[in-house]
Amino acid sequence: MNKRLLGINFKPVRYYSSLIKNDPEKIDLTVGEGHFASPFNAKLKAFEALLKDNTKYTLVEGNSALREKIIEIYYPMYDKDKEIIITNGSTHGIFLVLSSLINSINDEIIIIGPYYPAYYNTIYLLGGKVKIIDTDKTNFKLTVEKLKEVVSNSTIALIINEPSNPTGVIYTEEEKNILLEYLKKQHFYVIVDEIYRAYAEDGFISFSSIIDEEIKKRFIFINSLSKSHMMTGYRIGFVLSNKSINNELKKLNYLSVSSIATIMQEAALGALSEETFAPFVKKYYQENLQLVHDSLNYLQVKYVPTNSGYYVFMDTSSFFMTGDEFCRYFCENYKIALVPGHIFGENYRYYVRISCCRDTKDLMYFIDKMTNFVDKNHKKRKYHL
Repeated sequence: MNKRLLGINFKPVRYYSSLIKNDPEKIDLTVGEGHFASPFNAKLKAFEALLKDNTKYTLVEGNSALREKIIEIYYPMYDKDKEIIITNGSTHGIFLVLSSLINSINDEIIIIGPYYPAYYNTIYLLGGKVKIIDTDKTNFKLTVEKLKEVVSNSTIALIINEPSNPTGVIYTEEEKNILLEYLKKQHFYVIVDEIYRAYAEDGFISFSSIIDEEIKKRFIFINSLSKSHMMTGYRIGFVLSNKSINNELKKLNYLSVSSIATIMQEAALGALSEETFAPFVKKYYQENLQLVHDSLNYLQVKYVPTNSGYYVFMDTSSFFMTGDEFCRYFCENYKIALVPGHIFGENYRYYVRISCCRDTKDLMYFIDKMTNFVDKNHKKRKYHL
């Protein structure tokens, strides 16, 4: 048995939802899986593929029409034939990219805390070395100064998640350009996970839109339709990279899955043909996000302010509770499941993540119970303050 695999303490986000799974009145605000059904055209195209017996192997790099459509919509600066590969969701894409880069235990990958747990575990499993930049003192954003503290000759990659899971933080164009000026002088790859890009605030500019041809050789973009089009179970992700990296990723794709399910790729084409679906879902969840922000502001509860993503990263320190204690309390007393911050790094144990990609009534229920909780704790908080 792989000793590194045995060393992974696997307590996923879903653990906290399991604490209330048998309660009929449960409210699950843990997993970032939207409550809407996938687009009608996605289901229609999958059904058509079945009826037409379009169920055979496809290209290792993915359906040509799908690759072309993704390039057209999201990444026009990339070549549809040489610089994109379809993967079994974005998590698979992350695994392939890291597998292609890590050679030895000396290879260092920088991740930004709070971070998506799979980054840390995948790097560890593949035998690389994780270096964490904590951002709780820099408004939850990476800075050049913080990078300089950890970059070494052994650094092979930096992972940027934008909008961030769990904070929703994004970078302004000016902040991106400052980072790029530094990154241009470095030797390592930059992996940008844009799975929540569909929920970035209006005016968002992707790194992919402002990198030049030279630094583009060291940038790798990962995305999927799981969040944007409510297609978590379809497992359609994609990776954009230079030609040489893409060729290696094709080998890994072949070795791990041979090719991505033909039916699901047809469904993805159908989903991308619907122009109103993704904007509607974005508007709905951003209104949920604003609803929770407004309520926490009224209750004078601290959180990481952002207009992007669909999570709220809330500070529990004023209640003199860790995030884990807070989550267990809400499970036991209100049948509401949340995610404690320590899942995203030990420095964030006094935070919880609230998923806003649910029916608005679920968020209203949470706000009602949160108000009740704050009222009960008001005297205690006032005394300590």
